[in-house]
Amino acid sequence: MGYNTAVSGLNAAQTDLNTIGNNIANVNTVGFKSSNAQFGDLYAASIAGAAGNNTTPGIGVSTVSLSQSFTQGNVTTTGNPLDMAINGGGFFILNNNGTNDYSRNGQFQISSGGYLTNNAGLPLQGYQPVPGTPGKFATVLGNLKINNSAMLPQATTQAGLIANLNATDPAINTTTTPFSTSNPNSYNSSTTTQVYDSLGTAQNVTLYFVNASGTGGANQPNNWDVYYAANNSNGNPVSSGSLTTLTFNNSGTLVSGASGTINVVSWGNGSSGSSINVSLSGSTLTNSPFAVTSETINGYAPGTYSSISIQKNGAVDANFTNGQSRAVGQVALANFANLQGLSPTSGNLWQATAAAGNPLVNAPGTAGLGAIQSGAVESSNVGLSSQLVAMLVAQQAYQANTQTIKMQQQDTAVLLQL
Repeated sequence: MGYNTAVSGLNAAQTDLNTIGNNIANVNTVGFKSSNAQFGDLYAASIAGAAGNNTTPGIGVSTVSLSQSFTQGNVTTTGNPLDMAINGGGFFILNNNGTNDYSRNGQFQISSGGYLTNNAGLPLQGYQPVPGTPGKFATVLGNLKINNSAMLPQATTQAGLIANLNATDPAINTTTTPFSTSNPNSYNSSTTTQVYDSLGTAQNVTLYFVNASGTGGANQPNNWDVYYAANNSNGNPVSSGSLTTLTFNNSGTLVSGASGTINVVSWGNGSSGSSINVSLSGSTLTNSPFAVTSETINGYAPGTYSSISIQKNGAVDANFTNGQSRAVGQVALANFANLQGLSPTSGNLWQATAAAGNPLVNAPGTAGLGAIQSGAVESSNVGLSSQLVAMLVAQQAYQANTQTIKMQQQDTAVLLQL
């Protein structure tokens, strides 16, 4: 029995050394989780033992399991926007020939087909955007594909400006001096903004503000007439007219006339005409110089794909040369009730088993899942110093068990000489 006991000790020590060696070998493997060999003692069953008077020594040791440590590794920045680290729990989901595998390795690239894949070419799983509903994603998992097709232009339909009008500007008699874009004396202030036609060409629209004398009520400021003039990209006028009349109370707060519409029948370049709703809500009348404090205008020129960015919630945005971005998908993460039930495979992957439980799939940052950090990866969680110390201990155990065999051989030799 002494030989068998020592051999079991040798096997256990060798398993320990193999496990430690594997940990050390993967100290620089992205997303790697270290393992720890767990052992249990062995005893032969006996009747005396069942009676509670067992004087039989143990017969060795066995490997109970190899337990993995799923503690968070250090997050290291890489500067590559396609790299992703999970800050917290969860695993990336990868389609491996129709079967989902799981990984903490967030090193991804775009395949020739436009899919986000890992280094082995396995496509990352996620949710596709819902058409026509910005910020909303479908709930069915699929391969994440980067739609990098050119972005078509969008014509301007809404414009919002907040301006402060100078209450000390001289009033203008609009009867004797009617408004004219060519007569600076017929208006007090003006501002030019850029809009886009249906072909994505930038066009200019100028708003003119006129302090109309004699239009205010008793102890009330004058009304301010607002006119517009639209010029195409060649500088030729294409439309002009009255936009609205602003009415302020004696505190300088706008009380009516906050909106109007600019109509352009033709820009003269083959694009469609424009109808732009203009809001001046929030504008004020004070004893301060004229200034536009806020401007929000929709519409944009056409753009080509330039880069990709990934948000904390896993939303993947394609960025374009026109300054716009488009959501192309959302990364999905999975978690398990029993992480020790996962089966590790080559390539920084785990496979789900019945012991792990069903994968719980959700968006990053929800249901206990970690947030995504773009441009970074999670390093191996192997502590090199502690592994080197553990290796010395395992080596000593191995050598001690060889001494047990050696002493058993000497005892056997003595016995045979009798």
